[in-house]
Amino acid sequence: MYQLSFVFQGKVFFDNECREVLKNIKRVRTLYPLSEIILSTWSVDVEKEKYLTSQLKNFDVKVIFSEDPGALIYRDEKYKWVSNINRMLISSKKGIDATSRDYVVKLRTDSYFINHNLKSLFLNREVINKRYNREKACSLFTERVINCNLFARHSRSYRPFDFHPGDIMLLGRREDVLQFFDAPILDESIFEVIFNGAIFSLMHFVPEQHLWVNYIKSKIPNFNYRGNKTRSKEITLLSEKYYINNFIPFSCDQLGFVWPKYIDKYRSKGEGSIYQFTDWLELNKLFYNNKIKKNEIYNKYYKSKVLIHKLVYFSFYLPLRWAKIRRIIMDLKSRE
Repeated sequence: MYQLSFVFQGKVFFDNECREVLKNIKRVRTLYPLSEIILSTWSVDVEKEKYLTSQLKNFDVKVIFSEDPGALIYRDEKYKWVSNINRMLISSKKGIDATSRDYVVKLRTDSYFINHNLKSLFLNREVINKRYNREKACSLFTERVINCNLFARHSRSYRPFDFHPGDIMLLGRREDVLQFFDAPILDESIFEVIFNGAIFSLMHFVPEQHLWVNYIKSKIPNFNYRGNKTRSKEITLLSEKYYINNFIPFSCDQLGFVWPKYIDKYRSKGEGSIYQFTDWLELNKLFYNNKIKKNEIYNKYYKSKVLIHKLVYFSFYLPLRWAKIRRIIMDLKSRE
C-alpha cells in the first residue's frame, strides 16, 4: 500500500545483532512491499550504526537517530521507578516527521504484523465512519485513527483512567498522528503518588494521557483536565465522547498485530479494562441514539463484575498508601 508509512519507534539493540528488530521490519516489508518504512531510534556508537544501516539496506528503510534524552526516574529514598516517556516522545515525533505518505502507522520496534488485517480495516474504514457520524464539537482529528486497544483504558472498567487511548499502535492521517505525538518533553514534576478508588499511579498523567490531553488542549485551549486525582461522571462522559469521535479500537487479533511483550511480561493482563470494538459501538449508541437510556448501555452482570474487580484492585493498592511498603515492592520489582 503506497499511501502508508510505517514508523518503527524505540530500542534497536535488544541483542548485539538486533535480530528481533530486523525480523520485525522484514515481516512488515514482506506484507507491504510498496509502503515507506522508517526506523526511529536513539544514537548508538559508530560501529553499531554502521552495522544497523548495512543490515537494513536491502529492506529500503530510512533510519533516524536522535539524541537519547534518557529516562525519567521517580525516586523514593534509595528506590526508583523508571519511565521512558521522553524517549518515546522524541523518537515517535522524529520518525513521523520523516514520513512522506498520507497515512502513518506508528508501532514499536518490538512488535509486528502477521497478515493483511490492517490493510482490510484501513480500506474499509469509511464504511464504519459513514455508519457512525462524528460529533463536530468532539472531532479533533481530520479522520478517526485506528487504535490498537493496548492500552486504551475503558473509563467504566475496573481500571477507570480517563483520556487514555492506546499508544502501542496507531494508524491515521500523517498530520493527525504527528500532532498527537507533539507533546511537551517532561521532567520529574510529572511524578505524583495518586490513589483514587481503583486507580493507583505514580504520575498525574501517564504517558498515553499526556499525549491525548495535550493534543486536546492544542485544539481546545480552555480544556481543563487535571489528571488522575480528578474523577467525576461528567469527566468520564467527556472522555468517552472524545475517544469514540477520534479513535476506533481494534484488538491485536483484529489487526493481525503482535506485541510479544504483552504476552511475555504482562501475561495478557487487563483485557477487561480496555476498549473493545463492541464497546465503541455501544458508546456510539449511548451518545447518539436517543432511544437508549444512559443507564442501559451495560447490564447488571458487567457492572457487578467491574465492582468486584474495583474492590480487588482497591484492596491490592491499599497497602501502597504507606511509603515503606511501596519501597519494598519497588525494591522487589527492581530485582526482576
